[in-house]
Amino acid sequence: MKKILLFYKYYLNFLSVFAPKYGGKVAVNLFQKVRLKELKRREKPFYEQAKAFRIPFDRENIFAYELGNPAGKLLFLNHGWDSNSGSLSKFATELSQTNMYRIIAFDLPAHHQSKHQYTNLYEAKNAFKTVLNFIKPTKPFSVVAHSFGAAVTAFALSETNYKVNKIVFLSGNDVIEDVFKQFQKMIGFNDVIYNEISKWTHQIIKEPLNQLIVSNRLKQIDFDELLLVHDKYDKVIPFKNAESTHQKIPNSVLLPFEKIGHYRMLWNDDVVAATVKFLGR
Repeated sequence: MKKILLFYKYYLNFLSVFAPKYGGKVAVNLFQKVRLKELKRREKPFYEQAKAFRIPFDRENIFAYELGNPAGKLLFLNHGWDSNSGSLSKFATELSQTNMYRIIAFDLPAHHQSKHQYTNLYEAKNAFKTVLNFIKPTKPFSVVAHSFGAAVTAFALSETNYKVNKIVFLSGNDVIEDVFKQFQKMIGFNDVIYNEISKWTHQIIKEPLNQLIVSNRLKQIDFDELLLVHDKYDKVIPFKNAESTHQKIPNSVLLPFEKIGHYRMLWNDDVVAATVKFLGR
């Protein structure tokens, strides 16, 4: 892994001198690439229990899943980057056992069973909007989202007129540009390439990179309450993201944890219990 990162560091910095625009495109493609992973053993039961269906979308159908009480309160599960719907299966199982919810999950573009390798926030939020329009909610619904799925949720819902009940963000971002800066730091390319990335991102996502802020989108959504669950020592998405969102969103509750990790939190009994309690109150 270190050798690959070192290669891209020197390659991109070389391109910054001789072909900066192309270098920016290479970096953006690298950023958008999804690492397909095999399902973990604990994720598999979700796909065995849930009713699978497909929803027409741009490049390929969206793989969607339904679990729980068909007449229950509608709840959407949105997974994170490099992941799949099964990663939220502990939440799906606990919530379905209450017999209170009709649970809808879907695999993001370029994830799980997809034949593609690349996606981005623009495509992902459009995928969620497509799922919403396919399901056609007639009553307020709730959403539980992890990591990148939180940004997808905020950007998608902000572009709809749906009334939302509860939202739960598990290790969610606030300022999306911070993710790109973290990407720059990880690989080590210079500011010339970063500026080109900003230009390419603007073209792809249709908005300037420095304006991609989750809390701003949340302010455009008609929802009752937001729960922010975050590990104080999260190494993937720093805790300051949850603090920032909490400060900007009055109808939010911040629930900090310690040493539950970024991904491990999805299987933590206390996190799941807190989420179930929040949704049910």
